[in-house]
Amino acid sequence: MEFEFLIGGSDRKVLVEPKEKTFLFHEGADTWEADIRFVSENAVSLLVGSRTYTAYISRDRDSMIVHLNGADYVVAKRDEQAGGSSAREDKELAGKVRIKAPMPGKVIKVAVAEGDEVRKNQTLAIVEAMKMENEIKSPGEAVVTKIFVAPGALVDSENPLLELEVKAHHSGT
Repeated sequence: MEFEFLIGGSDRKVLVEPKEKTFLFHEGADTWEADIRFVSENAVSLLVGSRTYTAYISRDRDSMIVHLNGADYVVAKRDEQAGGSSAREDKELAGKVRIKAPMPGKVIKVAVAEGDEVRKNQTLAIVEAMKMENEIKSPGEAVVTKIFVAPGALVDSENPLLELEVKAHHSGT
C-alpha cells in the first residue's frame, strides 16, 4: 500500500508491504525491512537490520509527532495537508469505490449501515492494526451500497470493507 506523507515539511512517498511478521518499506531506490512492536500506547520498538530503535509518538488532530534518535518529525497524511480535494478530484472519484483497510487488522466497529448517506471524512469503520485504532473515512459524499465485514472480523489490505457510491461534486461551471 502506498502512502504519501509530509515529513518535516517535505513530500515523501512510501510503499509498505506486509511480509509474514515484518513489513517491507520502499522509498525511491531504498528498501528496508522492519519488525515493529508496540511497547506502549505511544512507543514503538523498531528492529531494522541489526539495529533497534524506539520511536515515541504523540498525536494531534491531523498529524503525529514522532520522536526518534533525538529528533522530532511532524508526519501528516499528504491529502490532509493539501486542504481538501478540488472539484476535479471529486469528479474523478465519483462512482463505485471499494474501501479497504490500510493494513491487516481486526474490525472494531462498523459505524454505518447499507443505504446510509455519508459525508466526506465521515468515519465508516474502525480497524485495529498493530494495537492502534485506525478510523476508515469516506473519501467524499456517498451512499453506502455494501458492507462486507462485521465487528470482530479479521481483515487484510486486499479485500474491501465497504462499497460506496460516491457522488460527483458539481461546481457552477
